[in-house]
Amino acid sequence: MKESKEWVVKEPRQIPYGHPKRSLWQMIRKVKNTILFRWAYNCPLNSWRIRFHRWRGCHIGKGVYIGRFCFLDNMYPEYIYIHDGASINARAMILTHFNPFETYKKVFVAEVKPTIIGENAIVSVNATIMPGVTVGKFAVVSSGCTIEQDIPDYHMVKSTNKLKSIDLSSLLENE
Repeated sequence: MKESKEWVVKEPRQIPYGHPKRSLWQMIRKVKNTILFRWAYNCPLNSWRIRFHRWRGCHIGKGVYIGRFCFLDNMYPEYIYIHDGASINARAMILTHFNPFETYKKVFVAEVKPTIIGENAIVSVNATIMPGVTVGKFAVVSSGCTIEQDIPDYHMVKSTNKLKSIDLSSLLENE
């Protein structure tokens, strides 16, 4: 395994909307990722969870802890970068792609972006890290937070429980 300092972070890219047909290689890759993900998800041993996620393609440094029942993106695990000493606690989600149906193409872009968890960062229980987010060194994401923006080094993010609603009707109406 390469050390985290040698990783070349992949560039964000657009992907086809919805669920396009897959080639045979893509289907085999999906089955392999699904099997390894299931093993990692339910495994009681951290060292084996790490190993299964690395086999899927995740970039995981030394001394990392990944709790049980964590969801590391199922389609593009190679876009996940978890640096040395980071801690991802139970039921956390790390996502790298967003793929809405074509109906929403006026509102959302179907894309995959690298998600990076910095050195010695902590992602607490039930936190969700959205695609393209970088959690800085020694940063802490509190329980239940959904993170959509980068978090600077040495910062802590807590949930404020404020609801923000956006009306999409004018964008989605048929013309």
